[in-house]
Amino acid sequence: MPYLAFLLICCVWGASFILMDRALLAVGPVTVGVVRLLGGAIVLLAYCWATGRRAKFRRVDWLHLTLVAVLANAWPFVVQPYVMGQADEHAFFGLMVTFVPLVTILASIPMLGQRPTPRQLVGVLGGLACAWLVVLDGTQRGITPWILALALTVPVAYAVGNTYIKWKLDHLPAAPLSAAFLAIGGLIVLPLDLSPGALAALGMQGPPAPQNWPLAIASLALLAVLSTGVAILLFIWLVKTQGPLFAGMVTYVVPMIALVWGQFDGEQLTDLQIAAVAGVLAMVALVQWGAAKSPVDAPASNAAQLQRASCCEQPKPESRGVESDAIGQQAG
Repeated sequence: MPYLAFLLICCVWGASFILMDRALLAVGPVTVGVVRLLGGAIVLLAYCWATGRRAKFRRVDWLHLTLVAVLANAWPFVVQPYVMGQADEHAFFGLMVTFVPLVTILASIPMLGQRPTPRQLVGVLGGLACAWLVVLDGTQRGITPWILALALTVPVAYAVGNTYIKWKLDHLPAAPLSAAFLAIGGLIVLPLDLSPGALAALGMQGPPAPQNWPLAIASLALLAVLSTGVAILLFIWLVKTQGPLFAGMVTYVVPMIALVWGQFDGEQLTDLQIAAVAGVLAMVALVQWGAAKSPVDAPASNAAQLQRASCCEQPKPESRGVESDAIGQQAG
């Protein structure tokens, strides 16, 4: 089941970049982010209500949830469509997420007390080297350095946020956890989206002549339901049951699918990019092969990791097992 969830997430998130590009035909980047966050939260809340999933959040949990919501949701969900609109590219910026596994390793050392195995380190660094070739190729497209720098904050935010979830929120079931930080992130960004003056000052307003509203609305719906609601639920499940490195490796495959969509959309695909894609996929196979743990084994492994970290409440195996089963059924 972890590999099936991994594949589904890759396909859905790989297509999200062209969907954001189509949504930007009629709305601005902040609107894209708000719709994704609140739409995804609604989907997950409906799932929690239908399946009876509940969670008791402690006061300190709300602080951690807010931090994750800002760092790993509100910020990247707005920045991604913004940089895409500024550069008029979508496949290229899908490549930025390939940096997530490396930052995840760095963040996991102080937060979780985990150190990568030699094979994991070789795979991540090898994949990063291949991905960097793609980035170098993309810089020849005329994308300004400040846009590239802003885009690079997205993988940093994702990696630190994912690891923080494992560190401080691992005791919470995946569905209510995901619904909570999506809703918080959306509510934080919503006032900005409702302030035309602030949007104009930041250069984040919508296009001056919106076009193709049906396509834009359909793209927003798919982004909210699939790319945000369903895929994030599965991703958080992977983080909780397999660890942030295994889950973060989707960020090596997602850009490859984004490149395919970019080729479909007429964006340039060079021989250097093709070679880099092949290298990245080989590194993913090196890290992922045999790395998955069954949900039955995961709670004990996660508890041991948390005990070594000495910084988080012990998770409850019975609640985690039930939640894992439900999510697995949805993925199937």
